[in-house]
Amino acid sequence: MKTMNWAKITGNLNDYLLLLASLTTTSGAIVYYLYSLNRVGIMLSLILVIIGFVCLRRLFVKTATNRERATTEISSAEENSIHKNKKASFFIAAYVAVYALLIIRLWAGQSGRALISPWETVPSDFFWFYGLASLLLILILGHKKIATTISPGFKILFLAGHYLISLAVAVIVYKIGYGYDPFIHQATMELIAKQGVVLPKTPYYLGEYGLIITLHKITGLSIYWLNKILVPGLTALFLPLALYRFLKNAAEQIKEKVSAVPFLTVLFLLCLTFAPFVATTPQNLSYLFLILTVLAGFSGASPAKISLLALATAAIHPLTGLPALGWTAWLIFEKHHHHLRPLADKIIKLVIFLFTALSLPIALLLSGGNLSADGGATVFREALKNIFAHPGTAGQENFILNFIYLLKDNYNLLLIVIIIIATLWYFYQRRSYRQTHDGQLLKTDKALGQGIIFINFALLIAYFLSSQIRFNDLIHYEQNGYADRILIIIVIFFLPFIALALQMIIIKIRQEKMAIQAIWLIFGLGLLSAGLYLSYPRFDKYFNSHGYSTSINDRQAVKLVEQMSSVPYIALANQQVSAAALNIFGFDRYYHTPAELTYFYPVPTGGTLYEYYLKMVYEKPDKKFALAAMDFVGVDEAYLIVNKYWHQSGRIINEAKLTADEWRTIDGEIYIFKYSR
Repeated sequence: MKTMNWAKITGNLNDYLLLLASLTTTSGAIVYYLYSLNRVGIMLSLILVIIGFVCLRRLFVKTATNRERATTEISSAEENSIHKNKKASFFIAAYVAVYALLIIRLWAGQSGRALISPWETVPSDFFWFYGLASLLLILILGHKKIATTISPGFKILFLAGHYLISLAVAVIVYKIGYGYDPFIHQATMELIAKQGVVLPKTPYYLGEYGLIITLHKITGLSIYWLNKILVPGLTALFLPLALYRFLKNAAEQIKEKVSAVPFLTVLFLLCLTFAPFVATTPQNLSYLFLILTVLAGFSGASPAKISLLALATAAIHPLTGLPALGWTAWLIFEKHHHHLRPLADKIIKLVIFLFTALSLPIALLLSGGNLSADGGATVFREALKNIFAHPGTAGQENFILNFIYLLKDNYNLLLIVIIIIATLWYFYQRRSYRQTHDGQLLKTDKALGQGIIFINFALLIAYFLSSQIRFNDLIHYEQNGYADRILIIIVIFFLPFIALALQMIIIKIRQEKMAIQAIWLIFGLGLLSAGLYLSYPRFDKYFNSHGYSTSINDRQAVKLVEQMSSVPYIALANQQVSAAALNIFGFDRYYHTPAELTYFYPVPTGGTLYEYYLKMVYEKPDKKFALAAMDFVGVDEAYLIVNKYWHQSGRIINEAKLTADEWRTIDGEIYIFKYSR
């Protein structure tokens, strides 16, 4: 009786889902920008998805070369070696049991109050269970007597599950929601789902909006839940398999018998931390698609697959999509450049380089940025400081915290060192292994490596140029946010080098004596747990993330203000209360002012209303500031909302009680002050 090839089934299903996600993202963005995402628009988008699926299915899933076939399939001989094994069954059952305990502990930490960190409420034994689950998974993936009896397809599923539990901490713990931007995007999508369009249309974020709204319409799932789980869920679904295919192919090229090592490498890549993938925003989703685009290029995927992934990335967020398009252009150029004359070859290279280096700063200028008046030299120095952050040393706390923050405080420096070493090693080993089963592979890989250096050099120029751009609607401490994201994009392009270097380290460790392997195993488990801890906001003896989550009390405050008001009003509050207002009311209430279209809560934080809020809390809660805010919008009522956790909240509350016409409190945690003309 023929054994079912679970690895092939898992891989093909994953490819189909990625194809559908990419098509839905791209078609949804196009239809929305050119028309609308009403019922007709959703139907048009789905028709485009179906047509694209039929046309691209074979190019996207099945491969045209021996090289990519090696990365998408696992041999039938490897599959047929699977047989019942009591030891393997025991470890699988143990892993599933511990995994269930992890979910239970996270659920026990679920809270609706204002949190700085999820670790405030999650029981501390969660990390011991996480370490135990990681240990069991390492045995399932790498122990000779266990790993060889488990289907590679199931190993990928276990890895996806481990990624999911690592990425879903905020999804489970924060009852109302995590972060600030997700509330803005959720409110926007709910308005689009309601009326089909939000004006003015912008050429960014549309890919995520199209994907979530389409899923909402065809499945009936709420936009709120889709918005919470999308990025953590898709990362767990797509990233482990993409990394495994890339690493397995690389191991085969250097003729290493490392059937377990690619799986272990995928697991230990979580040590790098994964903060961008714990919350759903267009920027975070675009990072995922960029990684998939880069890995597809290294795995020998068809140009159609790479191009579609790059287009999906651009549809989600141009800041990430433009480098993805530059990478795709390089790959296509490298495949066909030998047909070109030397002059044409140089011109096309220059065009790709200039596109990658200049498109991002130009896009930021077109989206409302202005050149800094601080002077290029000053901005240049600040940009260098952002790259080469000052290293730190451990303090005098317990060993675990000392270890975690020794890593965290030196993270940027360590990452730069790792990238340099990994890059040098990549080119060295490609030079050393001259003979492979396909004589063209080494030449191709060298071109890919050169492409990464080429693109990242252009992105470094883009970073320094973008660092000189300022935005009027952003608060001062967020001004470098867009430029700093380019650094993340550069790291993503270096990810293949880092992954290959880590894989070689694991190969060398597995060749050592058992005692040495055990020491490295303990160290690796510590890194995995530290990576998990550092990927989320923290509040401990070393560090205070400061930002609070939106709470149930914030929602109650917004509802109470609505009950207290008798005429149109504005509210002056921090961003988490504003997020609660967006969560309850959406974008239904705007005021037309001479300067701008103003939401009745401070959104964004760099807007005029937020400036009045800062005057009330940092200078004095004087009625003149409240009246000035009313004059700006043209209303007769204003409310000041002060959270107890705000800096000097006691002083602000006591002074506001003297100047306000009326005040109320919610459980002593939030105070509401009413000002009328």
